[in-house]
Amino acid sequence: MQGRLAGALLPGDKVVITEDTVTRGTSALDAALAVRALGAEPVLVLVVVDRGGTCAAMAAAEGIAFHALITAPDLGFPYEGA
Repeated sequence: MQGRLAGALLPGDKVVITEDTVTRGTSALDAALAVRALGAEPVLVLVVVDRGGTCAAMAAAEGIAFHALITAPDLGFPYEGA
């Protein structure tokens, strides 16, 4: 996991995964699974811009909350791939 996570992470820690932008959401979910593999608990995926509209469902399927500060439609654009 070296190079994938910043800072100390202990089993049982609650973790927020942050991203500047997501389209499909696979990177955020990969990070959440890496956190779980270390025994910590990813509790939220927090993104600045959701461009794809699919990350929320992917996070929910893993039992992780999702929040985007702004979405592509908020900016007047359709979700990518829509």
